[in-house]
Amino acid sequence: MTTAATGATPSRLLQSAHVDFTDNGRRARYGAAYLRALCAHAGASFTETNVDEDIMAIDGTVDFARMPVRVQIKCTSKFSVRGSKFTLPLEPGWTKKWTASDTPVFVVVVKVPSDIPGWLDYDVAFTRHNAVAFGRRFDVTTDTTSMMFTSSDRLTGESIYEWRDLAYDIADGVVT
Repeated sequence: MTTAATGATPSRLLQSAHVDFTDNGRRARYGAAYLRALCAHAGASFTETNVDEDIMAIDGTVDFARMPVRVQIKCTSKFSVRGSKFTLPLEPGWTKKWTASDTPVFVVVVKVPSDIPGWLDYDVAFTRHNAVAFGRRFDVTTDTTSMMFTSSDRLTGESIYEWRDLAYDIADGVVT
């Protein structure tokens, strides 16, 4: 099938391969897969919370030898990464649960293009993610109704090592 305007075949990625998979569901899966890729790059395992067991507002755990960290993932196309900062509103139920956590909680925001076929580029030699992620530790003293993210919160494979080091410092009583 081609479009009349361009003569090009529209991407089948414009709709889900499964009729019941919503665009929000696609974003949620992509956000978790993106973090999983960063963890794999750093050599850490990511254990996703079973959908039926998501009672702590935690999407998964990055497992380290001595102490894990918990992660809440949001995937969106609604904000611009061109600005110097953006704010994620927090639900009171989330913050209550994160405050009770005995291990560090990180919030990750994965930004994808609004055009779903644009999330990935498939080249002959590689596949490129057209996404960017930001993440930082939830702080009960400042993150009461929202969390602000800046360019310094950019998430990379190196960030996973920083999370591990913080978890170990907490386990050792160096920081709280």
